[in-house]
Amino acid sequence: MSKTAFDGDEDLAEAAGRWIARLASGEMTAEDLAAFKAWRAAAPAHNTAFERERALWRGLPAISANQSHAPGPARRRLAAIGAGALAACLALFLFGPRAAIWMQADYQTGSAIRNVTLPDGTTAVLDADSAIAIHYAAGERRIELLQGDAWFDVKHDGSRPFRVAALGGFTEDVGTAFEVRRDTARVSIGVSQGLVRVAAPEDGAPGVEVHEGERVSYVPDGPVTFDRPIGAEEIATWRRGELVIDGATVADAVARIGRYRDAPVFIMGDVSAARPISAVFRTDRPDEALEAVAATAHLQLLRLPGGIILLRPGAR
Repeated sequence: MSKTAFDGDEDLAEAAGRWIARLASGEMTAEDLAAFKAWRAAAPAHNTAFERERALWRGLPAISANQSHAPGPARRRLAAIGAGALAACLALFLFGPRAAIWMQADYQTGSAIRNVTLPDGTTAVLDADSAIAIHYAAGERRIELLQGDAWFDVKHDGSRPFRVAALGGFTEDVGTAFEVRRDTARVSIGVSQGLVRVAAPEDGAPGVEVHEGERVSYVPDGPVTFDRPIGAEEIATWRRGELVIDGATVADAVARIGRYRDAPVFIMGDVSAARPISAVFRTDRPDEALEAVAATAHLQLLRLPGGIILLRPGAR
């Protein structure tokens, strides 16, 4: 049987699938990431194969942990691809939402902050454990904040509005620099320079104007609400290595600090009664920050193999 054009790309598809599986696993080391970038840049065909395989996985229905079989169409697609892509599917099954985010992302971070220059010259700074997807077209520049926190210094283009979408709402640049933070069920926007327009899912266009030094937030089923005014220098302080936590619950404080660690942090037990956490920590010293939270909230801090930290009530 003669080879088809697709058959000729089979080895590249396998390699791309293996890279996708590794990316989805959440276990990429700095060396792995460097090797992946080198492989992707080695030849245009490598990048084409990666984008094709990633597009395939973006289009597959989500596979939940309680499903024993993929849907019929997904099974047929799986049967048509190689072992590398099957490994990617396994990674999606095992790592669930996190894998799905990484498969959609064009840029993502681990425990370190990353500076990115977008195709239009806009500067984006991604906080730790953050991810964005880029959707540029002739009449719009749209960034989807998939997870975490990002700050943008936008290169103005009157013919193509710049918008950041998150949880159904969007933030539109009106010549400015601003931060967008996406938590589990809330989006916060802070303006460090200029002006933005923010529309929540319930507001619809055109939304509300937010000026320098102002911060707003919205939830998927509510309008845009203004928070207390802050100084422009307080916007995205993590860019200069400062993590400002103001009145957060212990669980939220630990989650934010944990983003700067390679190993996870777990809370065992009920900590809802602990007093709120307000402090400024260094992003390059997350363990010191966790020790301070543990002392404030009267928690035991246990260090486990692999750098894992366990927090639980009990210390006095």
